[in-house]
Amino acid sequence: MRTGVSLSFFLRANLISIISQKIMIRILANDGIDPSGKQKLEAAGYFVDTNKVPQDSLAEALNHYDAVTVRSATQIKEDVIDACPNLKLIGRGGVGMDNIAVEYARSKGIEVVNTPAASSNAVAELVFAHIYSLIRNLHNTNRAMPSEGSASFELLKKKYSGASELRNKTIGIIGFGKIGQAVARMALGSGMKVL
Repeated sequence: MRTGVSLSFFLRANLISIISQKIMIRILANDGIDPSGKQKLEAAGYFVDTNKVPQDSLAEALNHYDAVTVRSATQIKEDVIDACPNLKLIGRGGVGMDNIAVEYARSKGIEVVNTPAASSNAVAELVFAHIYSLIRNLHNTNRAMPSEGSASFELLKKKYSGASELRNKTIGIIGFGKIGQAVARMALGSGMKVL
C-alpha cells in the first residue's frame, strides 16, 4: 500500500512536471536582459535563457523557444522567422525595430513589441554628458593634458579655464518625442531656456 501511494505520488509529480514543461513559455533574451526583468519573468512562470546565440545559429536555436527578446545586435529577419514556426513573440528592448522584419512577422501571426520609452532617459543623459563635456572643454583637456600637461601646464590651464555654465543658456531641441522631452526636463533643471 505504501509503495502504491509513493508510486502514485511519484507519477503525479512527474506528470505535473511534464505538463508544466509543456506549457511553460520559454524566452530567449539573446541580447541580455536586466536581472530584475529576468527575475520578474521567472516569478511569473516563464523560463528565461540569457545565453547568447550567434546569429548564424539563431534560426535553429529559436525552435526551442516561444519568444525572443533582442536589442540592436540580433537580427530577426524573414529567414529566421520562416525557420521558427513556434515563435509567438518578438520583443525589442529599445526604440527602433529596423533589425526586425516587423510586418513580415505580424503577417505570420507573431506579436512584435518594443519598449520605446525604456532608453529615453539614458539617451537624454548621454546628450547632457556631451553638453557638459563641450561647455567645460573636457574633450580638449582630456586630450591635451596627458600629452602636453607636464611641459605646458600653465598655458593649458589658461587656455581651457574659460569654461561656461549652462544656466541661462538656450537649447534648441529638434523633435519633441520622449527623448526630446527628457532632454528638455534636464535642460530646465539646469536653468536653461528651451526652444
